[in-house]
Amino acid sequence: MSRDSIDSSSEACAAAGSVSLHSAVCSSVDNLETADLTWLMHRAAEVLRADFDAVAKTAGLVDLRDWLVLSVVTDGIPRTQLEIARQLGIDKTTLIAVLDRLEGQAFIVRSASPTDRRVRIPAATAAGAAIYERVTVERDTAIAARLSAVPEAEQSALRSALWAIASAPST
Repeated sequence: MSRDSIDSSSEACAAAGSVSLHSAVCSSVDNLETADLTWLMHRAAEVLRADFDAVAKTAGLVDLRDWLVLSVVTDGIPRTQLEIARQLGIDKTTLIAVLDRLEGQAFIVRSASPTDRRVRIPAATAAGAAIYERVTVERDTAIAARLSAVPEAEQSALRSALWAIASAPST
């Protein structure tokens, strides 16, 4: 996390009366042992997302969502637009905008379902598959750089913990 983020969070805590600006510490955001887990995960996601979006933009995509959609439509499993939206947790309206953009760039094509001509099945073109692969490699490089100070065992534990959280049934 950047020093600017910590400074502004300390100022926010001071403004809320939690601490004085002189101490410049807010236990929920400035201390490893007491930092709010939700906030830490949010900040980590923001940092990784910014890194990913920079890679995506360099390759001609808009952001992570473009790549996520390409990841689903390049795996060879035909899915309806509704199935893609549900699988990715993307609003249908947002997905349609992403698909329109990807189709406009010739990264995907949409064809009618063989069982219901009203239903569209997006599929990656060769150009779409190539851009997906390129961004995946560049993303992996960016993430490796971001996590370079974290030992591999801790990276593996982080991935496992995040998977457990993300895949746990809702209560």
